[in-house]
Amino acid sequence: MKISRLLLPVFLAAAAALGAAPFEGKVTLGMKSGKDKEMVIQYTLKEGMVRSEIQVEGAEGMASIIDWKKMEMTMLMTDQRMYMVMPLKNAMAGAAEAAGAHDTKVEKTGETETILGYLCEKYITTDNKDTVEMWVTDKLGTFMGIQSGGGGSPMAGMFGGGAKKKSGWEEAVKGKENFFPLRVVGRNAKGKETFRMEAKSVEPGPVPASAFTVPEGWQKFEMPNLGDMFRPR
Repeated sequence: MKISRLLLPVFLAAAAALGAAPFEGKVTLGMKSGKDKEMVIQYTLKEGMVRSEIQVEGAEGMASIIDWKKMEMTMLMTDQRMYMVMPLKNAMAGAAEAAGAHDTKVEKTGETETILGYLCEKYITTDNKDTVEMWVTDKLGTFMGIQSGGGGSPMAGMFGGGAKKKSGWEEAVKGKENFFPLRVVGRNAKGKETFRMEAKSVEPGPVPASAFTVPEGWQKFEMPNLGDMFRPR
């Protein structure tokens, strides 16, 4: 398996319901940036466990399972029937470092709109000359953000990929409990829409525990220690 296959254009760092009454069920999001093809992202949430799957035409199947109790992220390479386990704290540390690079202003507008049956409040973030409108609900847990671009996945640093900084709006909402955007629209300085993420469906209901386990018979993939490769023998 080529390492480049793991560096898909996107990877989701998932969400978790951390409130007193955590959401259980599925949330399906559509995401489009510029002229890129729309991606469909499905979250499956249950008691601090999150499974996220990305569907994009022409790309290999990929999913992740996040266990917040163990602070682990399991990458599922569905086409190869392989998986890899990574400590989540490393990815979180990298995100925290990136957050310092943004000077993002967040405005709570007081406007509300009901999206798919969930009351959402409108926020506007300003990052340099770009603005982002977010319609946020407090009923679906805590949104942890999206990392996009060839080097924007949590795995990019492991493979030496160029890290693409997360956008300011993601850093502004990351870690806020019960803060989940069901619509996000980004615009440049000229007001042109450059990015849109919008919920397609929200399906509350019981989720089987098997959704958060690696299928039987899959092979575990271990990254080689590149430092050992260059040590004198």
